Amino acid sequence: MKAIFVHLSGSKRGKTEFFTDSKISIGTDSSCNLRFNQFKDENTAPFHAEINLKECDYILKDLDSPEGTFVNNRLIKEVVIHDGDLIEYGDNGPRVRFRIKTEEGDVCKPFREMLADSMDLAREPHKGRKLTTAVAFFKSLLIEAFTQSSFKFKLVTLLIFFLTTIGIGTLFYTIYTNLTETSKRVGLLEFESHIGEKIIKDFSKGVCLIQCSYSLIDESGEPLKAWGNGRVLTNNYTGTGFIVHKNGKVLTNRHIAEPWWQKKAYFVSIEEGFKPRIEEFRAFFPNVKNPVPLKVEKVSEVADVALLSFDPVGIDIPVLELDLSGMDAIEGEPVVLLGYPAGLNALFAKTDPDIAKEISKLPFLEAAQELSNHRLIRPLTTQGHISDVLKERIIYDAQTTVGGSGGPLFNNKGKVIAINYGIFRGFRGANFGVPIKYAIELLEDEKY
Repeated sequence: MKAIFVHLSGSKRGKTEFFTDSKISIGTDSSCNLRFNQFKDENTAPFHAEINLKECDYILKDLDSPEGTFVNNRLIKEVVIHDGDLIEYGDNGPRVRFRIKTEEGDVCKPFREMLADSMDLAREPHKGRKLTTAVAFFKSLLIEAFTQSSFKFKLVTLLIFFLTTIGIGTLFYTIYTNLTETSKRVGLLEFESHIGEKIIKDFSKGVCLIQCSYSLIDESGEPLKAWGNGRVLTNNYTGTGFIVHKNGKVLTNRHIAEPWWQKKAYFVSIEEGFKPRIEEFRAFFPNVKNPVPLKVEKVSEVADVALLSFDPVGIDIPVLELDLSGMDAIEGEPVVLLGYPAGLNALFAKTDPDIAKEISKLPFLEAAQELSNHRLIRPLTTQGHISDVLKERIIYDAQTTVGGSGGPLFNNKGKVIAINYGIFRGFRGANFGVPIKYAIELLEDEKY
C-alpha cells in the first residue's frame, strides 16, 4: 500500500508526497519522514504525530502536540484514517488530503474533493483575510485533475477542454467577424455620406459647362436667316464635359460635340440641303473667368462619346481620374454625378434674384459670360445608386436632366465609371451613362 499526502496549505502547499513505509513520523524535526518547515509551520511540533500501518489500516496518532491534530476538522488523539480524509497538524497548521493507493493504477479522486482542495489551494492572504482568485482556483483544479484522477477522467476532461476551447474560439471568431462586418458597413455608410463632399472639393473645378451655338448653311455657304430682319438663325444648347488630361483633353457626349448626330430627321432644313456650322463652341470652368474655345478631336462610332480639346496654358484645373481597372460597375454601388442639368436656367436659380433677373435678359452667349464674371458657374451634384449594369449602359437613379449630358459619374472610390448621356422621361429612377471603357478606347490612340 502507498500513503499519499496532498498538501493544501503550509510550507509544502501544492506538493504531493508518497510513502510506502509502515510507520510515518510527522513533524518539523529533521528525522521525520513527513517533515514541515519549523519557521513557516509554527503550529506543528518537532514530533507532532505518527501514522502506523496495521492490518491494512493506517492509524494516525497525535504525540501530545501542543496544538493538537485534527481529522476532518475534529480534534483527535488516535484514529483510523481513510482515503480522502482532511488532516490538519496543529490549529491553523498545515493541512493535507490523505489518499490511499492499494495497487498499481490510477488514484481516483472524487470531483467534489478536487473542487474543495482546489479552493483551499487557491486561497491566498490578502490584507488580513483569505481571498480566492479565479486564476489560482482553475490552475489548482487543473493540477488536481491531472494528478489525482483516473485516466478516463483525464480523457473526458481533455475532451471537454478541447470542445470548450473550440466553442469559445468559434464564439469569439463569430463576434469578431460580425464586429468587422459591422465596422465595414458603418465605414461604408460614413464614406458614402462624405463621398459627395470629397468629390465636389477635389474634382468639381474640372467639370465644365459646354456652350454651343450653331447655324445651318446652304450649298453656297450662306447661313439660314430669319424672314424680315435677316438675322442669322442659330440653335443654342448647353452640356457638360470634364477634363481628363493636363494637356487640355475633355470628355463629353458625341451628341454634345455634334448635336445633329442621329437627329437628322428632326432638322427638316438639313434634309432640304442645309448643313450645320458651329458658330461658337466653348467651355466655362469654375473659378476661370473667361471661356476656353473647344475643338472636337475624335468621336466614337459605337457609343455616345466624344473627345474635345482646348489650350490649357495658364489655367490650373484638376484632372479627373478614370476607372482603368476594367471591372464592371456593381449593382447597388453608390454613385455621384456632377454636371449642369437645366443649363443656364439652373444657374439662374442658384443666383441672387436681382442678379438673375438682369443676366436672364442678356443673349445666350453673353449670359453665360456674365454668370462666369460673378463666379456662379459651378456644377450641381446628385447622389444615388446603380440599379442595373448592361453592356452598353449603366443605369442609376442620381437625378439629372437636359444639360447634364456629358457629366462624369463617380464610384465610391472617386473614379469616373461612366459619362451621363440620357434620361428616361417619366421615370425618375432611370438615368443612363456610357461605360467609361468606350472613352478609354478613344484615349488609347492619343499621344500625350
